[in-house]
Amino acid sequence: MLFLGEADIEALITLPDAMACAALAFRLHATGEAAAPVRGDLRHGTPKAGCLMLGGARGAEALTIKSNVHAYPDGPEAPRLWGSLLTLWDWRRAEPMALMAARAFNDHRTAAGFAVGADRLAAPDAGILALFGAGKSAPLTLRYLKAVRPSIREIRLAGRSPERVEALARQAALWPDLADTRIVCADSPEATVAGADLIATVTTSDQPVFPGAAVKPGACIVLGGANRPEAREADDALMRRADLYVDARQGATEKAGDLRLALASGALVPERIRAEIGAVPAGGLPLSAASDVRVFKSMGLAIQDVVLAEHLAARAKAEGRGLRLDLGAGGTRP
Repeated sequence: MLFLGEADIEALITLPDAMACAALAFRLHATGEAAAPVRGDLRHGTPKAGCLMLGGARGAEALTIKSNVHAYPDGPEAPRLWGSLLTLWDWRRAEPMALMAARAFNDHRTAAGFAVGADRLAAPDAGILALFGAGKSAPLTLRYLKAVRPSIREIRLAGRSPERVEALARQAALWPDLADTRIVCADSPEATVAGADLIATVTTSDQPVFPGAAVKPGACIVLGGANRPEAREADDALMRRADLYVDARQGATEKAGDLRLALASGALVPERIRAEIGAVPAGGLPLSAASDVRVFKSMGLAIQDVVLAEHLAARAKAEGRGLRLDLGAGGTRP
């Protein structure tokens, strides 16, 4: 079995490859070629801790099991500690093929999915990107969205912590792939979205983070955070204007508060949940008569883990990276 640590993952993964893997995963799901995922969620109250387990498969061939563990040993107001591990199996032989550290894996996998959705739905010449959230998902979200829309010339950042937003702006200003892009910290949610062609949210907010009425017609919005039934990042004003796309229809209206709460209020009707993103052609579908913006609500798919893990394991084998583990005898370097 192969073990890949965080440094191995960072060395092996590329933005184009991760986006190709995400696009393939979305297609496999939309065409019914991916097995239904299995989720498990463990919670502990005091001290606060949790574990999300996600299992997915491609046919009867490859299987992944991923555990995301977090804890607040010093109380819920203290920094969160978290870690993630993924196991890739040859399902036909019931043999583990690889064990991977999955912190960077998760961030790339998630941002790559956002980018594929934006590539299907956003204007080809999108010039202004607005990002809400300055946590661990934000840096790669910026880089992946810029990769699919190199026309972006201005990025506006917003979040609950001005210090974290400013730190993200300083970090982004150093990236070569954003060298031609103006990066600003916006003064208000309204100013952040005004005139923006592409809007992305990667927050943990329970409440809408920007006014939907301020979004310009023709904009694309990627809702990537607040993935809980009681939490939302988009308000009813936006949902009344939107055609919705999801990575998976099954469970979306129960698990995603952005959809569930808008359906409950009547701001969203089921007919405007147009399609799974894996079934959408390049350039998107025509807007329905009641809509003037497109929204991609991303919850993430287990098949994304499977496809990306297979790709990284194959590349590591070809390049001789990682630690070779014999479950009975220990490990050796290639």
